[in-house]
Amino acid sequence: MLNRQEQILAIVITTCTNRKRKPVAARLHAGDLKKGGITQVAAEWGERLGEACQTYPASSLYGGRSFRDSMVAAEKVGAELLIVSAGLGLVGARTQVPSYACTVLSGAADSIAAPITEGFSRANWWKELGQVSPHTMKLADVADCRTGLIMAALSDGYIEMMLEEFLTLPEGRRGDLRLFTRTPRERIPAQLLPYLMPYDDRLDGPDSPIRGTRSDFAARALLHFVDSILSSDDGRSASQHGDAVERAAKDWSEPPVFSRRRLSDDEIRQLMRRHWLETNGSTTKLLRLFRDELDVACEQGRFASLAREIRSEVSHG
Repeated sequence: MLNRQEQILAIVITTCTNRKRKPVAARLHAGDLKKGGITQVAAEWGERLGEACQTYPASSLYGGRSFRDSMVAAEKVGAELLIVSAGLGLVGARTQVPSYACTVLSGAADSIAAPITEGFSRANWWKELGQVSPHTMKLADVADCRTGLIMAALSDGYIEMMLEEFLTLPEGRRGDLRLFTRTPRERIPAQLLPYLMPYDDRLDGPDSPIRGTRSDFAARALLHFVDSILSSDDGRSASQHGDAVERAAKDWSEPPVFSRRRLSDDEIRQLMRRHWLETNGSTTKLLRLFRDELDVACEQGRFASLAREIRSEVSHG
């Protein structure tokens, strides 16, 4: 494990979260945008970002374990923390930004896919956002000013937006890339596979020292890498780091497999209402109840969207 005297210069990249710790600006809800082509929607969004008056350090904006674990990992190695945001672009943790509601997850509240009538893909949105956001930066520019590893812990929905930036890193810097994600290998370009650290479902198993939920898998893998694999003055290659991860996980067993029920939106809403008070309206506690005790399957973005409906219903009841 590294100590402060042995810190290395590095970059940590993590995903934004839907949980905002600051009030969202009135005009920065993606669900309020006028429908149109991707360029038109991006232009309106960029204007709204530029008009926002109240800003905060990006590091103070996001809640949840995934973001917290990424911040801890970055601090331990003295890294520059960058955040992949569907609403802002690639931003530094210290960058002053407005609070907003925007995601690329389909079906979620304030999904940017909803107002776009043609041309939407996550990669396309990322390109358009890079043209209009006053807050975004390019990974290559940041990498040019830093040395050490580029450690990216990204959720399945967000790694797609960053692939092109990883691929266009200078050849000398791409070797410093370490990827942490649950995204299936077949969806990652062959050029980047050598830098994918081989964390798998065993990270969620009973022997894992850092268990959690699927939504925070990438950040937990990153934190384990920093705590248990990385060493001071670490000059090992991606292949050597991958071998070290495999050795660390060789005795970990797979998590038990649960067969959960799939329910309609209405059925899930009814269960939420029934258990709302006992979980104090906590989406995290409610999700754990659904998965661990009620054996109900529900994708996290869909669950969060339905929970917001019930929260609004309860608050106006």
